[in-house]
Amino acid sequence: MIELKTTYSFSQVPYISYEALEEYAESIIKIYSPKLLSTPGELDILDLLQDYLGLSVIYQTLSYDEKTMGITAFHDDYIQVLEKQTGCIMSIPVKAKTIVIDTSLKSKMNLRRMRFTLGHEGSHYLLHQKTFSKENINNMGMSGNQYLAAKTGHIDYNRGIGKNEKERMERQADFLAAALLMPRSAMRIAYKDFFSGIGETPRVLTRGKGQERDVLVKQLTSYIADTFNVSNRAATIRLEKLNAV
Repeated sequence: MIELKTTYSFSQVPYISYEALEEYAESIIKIYSPKLLSTPGELDILDLLQDYLGLSVIYQTLSYDEKTMGITAFHDDYIQVLEKQTGCIMSIPVKAKTIVIDTSLKSKMNLRRMRFTLGHEGSHYLLHQKTFSKENINNMGMSGNQYLAAKTGHIDYNRGIGKNEKERMERQADFLAAALLMPRSAMRIAYKDFFSGIGETPRVLTRGKGQERDVLVKQLTSYIADTFNVSNRAATIRLEKLNAV
């Protein structure tokens, strides 16, 4: 695994720019599947987590309201899940280097959302191991479970990490997940391919400049989503972050 080289806060939360995260993502893809940098396509995110990172992925019902979609265990620990038959909350043990995904994401309609959740949780592992190292946990006087919940759920972080740092970790995990699933170099190629397919010159698209332009934005978003097998929302945010829309 490529080491993350950056500086850290007192709580061992990394300070890292989006540009550095782009480069970090591409360095990982270059080792795992270099073809994906020059040929836009679907990243096998599950294989990346299991084969490249050595993580285990399991599925459990994590909440009644599907607000908690994933958890990354940095140490052997216990997490709360819902028992299928009774609906009661129970604690189960999880091993270090385990990602727990909510079973609702296994449905066909949620597969693209699951891919991003896997990327998000894997990005936590890539970026925040120092934050949740046992040494740092002891130094910060943290208590409770040493795991991270997904951004889409309630965040059960330990005390000792400030609100702003929690939010920074979530933004970092979101951004790196998108950069892994939709590498910048491949996005540029896909962007050009889209315009070539409709016989137009590649250009930045702006919403609200007429119905024809808005339809073109939707078509581009769908094209990117289908090319990389991500949700339209993930594709939209990625296009915005790259200043393409």
